[in-house]
Amino acid sequence: MTIRALPFELFVQILEQLTPSKDSDESITVLISCLKASTSLRTAASVSGLWEPHYRVRYTICDPVKEQLRKQSTGGDWRLMYFKRRRIDLETLDMLFKIVTERGDGRLERARDVNTMFSFDAWNVLEIAANYPLPEAFRGPGAPEQGPVPPHAVPTRFWAQMLLGAIARSNAVRTWGELVSNDTPQALELSFACVSSFFVYPPMKVLSQLEELTALCKAYFIEHQIPLDPAEFTTDARKLRLVCSSICDFLWSCGFEAADGQQFHMLQNRFPHLFLTTHKATIPISLVYVFVCIARKIGVAASPVDFPTRVLAVVSSPDPDVSEFFVDVFGSRTQAILTLHDNIPQFLIQAGVTATSMLHWISPASSTSMLVRASRNVLASVYSFPAGAVPEVVLHTAFYASLVVNVIFMHDHRYLLNIMSHIKWFLLDLLPVLVDSLTPLLNPRLQEQLTTHCKAIIEDEKEAAATSHPRSPLTREVKFFVGMVFKHAAHGYVGYVYGWDPSCVAAEDWIREMGVNSLSRGRHQPFYYALTQNGSTRYVAEDNIRTTCLEPADVCRIFIDAPEAGRYFEDLTQVDGKARFLLSPELNAAYPDDEAFG
Repeated sequence: MTIRALPFELFVQILEQLTPSKDSDESITVLISCLKASTSLRTAASVSGLWEPHYRVRYTICDPVKEQLRKQSTGGDWRLMYFKRRRIDLETLDMLFKIVTERGDGRLERARDVNTMFSFDAWNVLEIAANYPLPEAFRGPGAPEQGPVPPHAVPTRFWAQMLLGAIARSNAVRTWGELVSNDTPQALELSFACVSSFFVYPPMKVLSQLEELTALCKAYFIEHQIPLDPAEFTTDARKLRLVCSSICDFLWSCGFEAADGQQFHMLQNRFPHLFLTTHKATIPISLVYVFVCIARKIGVAASPVDFPTRVLAVVSSPDPDVSEFFVDVFGSRTQAILTLHDNIPQFLIQAGVTATSMLHWISPASSTSMLVRASRNVLASVYSFPAGAVPEVVLHTAFYASLVVNVIFMHDHRYLLNIMSHIKWFLLDLLPVLVDSLTPLLNPRLQEQLTTHCKAIIEDEKEAAATSHPRSPLTREVKFFVGMVFKHAAHGYVGYVYGWDPSCVAAEDWIREMGVNSLSRGRHQPFYYALTQNGSTRYVAEDNIRTTCLEPADVCRIFIDAPEAGRYFEDLTQVDGKARFLLSPELNAAYPDDEAFG
């Protein structure tokens, strides 16, 4: 029997054995080859159902509106839908390549285009790019084998991550903007999930985690014979309290618990993607958020309460004869259920709340008030950490998220000014997040301020792109080079040079504060722009620079602790106790002679 004589069904069964993969095109390449082969193979490979598992594995994140339009335009044909997403992938990668290799404000416009045209439809391909294999020099001892390293893999990883962040944060800002005119109880779950978007964690993943947690809770209820039918428990005071206290018990059985001591002030237990996974010992507002989301999914009318000492949940019944009560999730190991008659007044009096204002503190809280309270918790934590205790990028990201929440809902220009001082860490956010998403939510005065700041940054980018620093007789005093790894002679930290000036160009106040004139060559010596190992930036006099190399453990953490290094460097060489990075296209253009210098 020739291959052409094989039954059609057998062709389909053979092609069904192709393994779906999120980051490999091998199986898809086979399917596409079949589409170009004989009529029988082409017909078999065109079967929509063959493409569905590949689509679902490869494309786990999407823009829901665009996905619905895709289904309508293709009639739900998974093959055609795959091709449409693949074209988006290719367009996204083309724009990403230009962001990597070009300087100036053009990369800001490209980030806007990716967000406007594709939004979350670009997520999966950018996620693959953000995890391209690293050059061998950056892999730790015993690291698993990786595939071939694409050109400019390191800066591509950096800018892909920046694009992912711009997409997620733009969506978060727009979601929060909707609360301004439509703050419903149902908005809590999504709006709070969007806090994690600032850490490049899409809200749909948080929502999926909550769904999984709810499924586990239902299984726990069945195992412990707790009522699951809302018709049975919502109008029965005893059963309703049992259900709520059992949700608390379930959470504790999953590892959730009340944080104490230094643990209470950890930044990580303020963000949903972390307190749902690795930091379950967390604060009251986080525990109440999880409780309320699960409770609502199983039919309990629960809401957070902006209680003065710690956030509680309030639970009501459709039966007017069943009194509402409160759930102290954080303190549930001692007493989960609190009542308005027995407990709440005493707690309010202890907190200094007067009788005339008590109603405010026991009413269901809006999503807006919970977001603002969560942001204030983050700000309190940011200021409580000693220098170096948390990577700089984590602090800046947490601070950024909190500032955006406050500027949207509090309209305070001080928050806006702080956002602009942090935007250098999130450069691709400038147009899609600040201009397109945030500006329309502000009052005219803040809109004008934000627009002015953004225009100034765009001009700075244009100027930087037009500036080059070739070696010349005027720079002969510059002894060191971009890409050099050094140790600070006075403070001992390790840094990576990403720029230089022939002499100090800092402001007089900084020169005076840092004691520059007390150095042996004072201000009239080369100064170097540097990243430290924890990701902070420094401006360092040549007098204080000593050549050094990096330990293997430090090499493995470069892009974790100082992700900005991925913007500037591509590879690493270490010879005779000296280390230097190879430069990214951006730095090669800015310092065209430094790669060969030294």
